[in-house]
Amino acid sequence: MTLAYPSPFPCHAPIAELRYAQPPVDDGQFAIARINGAIRLVQVSLATPASALTTVDVKIFRHEFIHIFRYLECKTLHPADVHILELIDDQNKSYEEENDTVFLAKDVMARMSKLTTRAPFSHPQQFSRMRRR
Repeated sequence: MTLAYPSPFPCHAPIAELRYAQPPVDDGQFAIARINGAIRLVQVSLATPASALTTVDVKIFRHEFIHIFRYLECKTLHPADVHILELIDDQNKSYEEENDTVFLAKDVMARMSKLTTRAPFSHPQQFSRMRRR
């Protein structure tokens, strides 16, 4: 006698597709965050519970020109890899969803610039190498 159990995955979908699906970040709060040592503009998913034990779904935006940021990628990060430095009010940003472009206010850009220049070493190993010289 052979027992057959139903598969937890649909048979028509490849396993690789199921493992690497993009996290859903359709709506969320914009913030300045430090991700693995680098200062980034992110959109944190509202579906992510506020807990130090759960992963965080974020859209990451890259700096393109003066106050313009464009969508770079969507990631699910471990809480130790992301540190929210400042939440951005809706009045200080303009988000064009059809282009995935964010425009930041001048004062937010100034604060972001200070955060970037305040920490010249993006990784602790760089600091230890500099001290040995």
